[in-house]
Amino acid sequence: MFAWITKGACRNSEQIKEGLALSLLALLQIAISGLFLQDAQGFVAKSGNPLIIGIDAFMQALLRPLGVLFAVSFPLFWLALLRGKTVPRWLFDAVGFWYCLRLLIEFVLLNALLFTPAVSPRLLVGQIIVFLPCFALTWGWIIWRIDYVNKPVPQQTISLPAEMEPISSFDYYHASVISIVNKGSSMFRGVSRTGRIYVLIHSLMLLDLLGLIIARVYSLVQKMT
Repeated sequence: MFAWITKGACRNSEQIKEGLALSLLALLQIAISGLFLQDAQGFVAKSGNPLIIGIDAFMQALLRPLGVLFAVSFPLFWLALLRGKTVPRWLFDAVGFWYCLRLLIEFVLLNALLFTPAVSPRLLVGQIIVFLPCFALTWGWIIWRIDYVNKPVPQQTISLPAEMEPISSFDYYHASVISIVNKGSSMFRGVSRTGRIYVLIHSLMLLDLLGLIIARVYSLVQKMT
């Protein structure tokens, strides 16, 4: 059985790498969902913020049922990969788009929570610890998908000036993490017009995220004093 798995993994190494990244992203999203579920009744009911109430209703109606569907399909997905089967590109894109949508909704929600005082210290800490790697991993996948997949030569849409040749999928995730560590300065550079648009969005979200971190730390200090 081990030989069978190893043989399948060798044939599908690139897809397995992407599958691992998306699986880790799934675990991070589960952690984020758990944090919000624990505090949902408190801050949704007390905030009175229509944006927060609307996002919570949307997550209840759509995101959770779809999340269950993805959870059920993941074992089948990995079984196909380990057997050496080629998983269709559209399936990876569907999963990636799903997590991009979740990231966008959670990003809006985190900004809305700045105007809501009824947030527990546990949620404040959780937002900092869990959302940061989720943000980095999602953007790493986005830039990798745009610049690397089905492209004859990478870095024709978005370049990674700090990375050394040859570029691999790991370098995109690494640059995304360093963008957060480097005080919110994006490590990506747009080459084409499409690339510059994506880098602009990434840079604006990074700046906003940096402000969110400062606000969360300040709120946490206030609640502890």
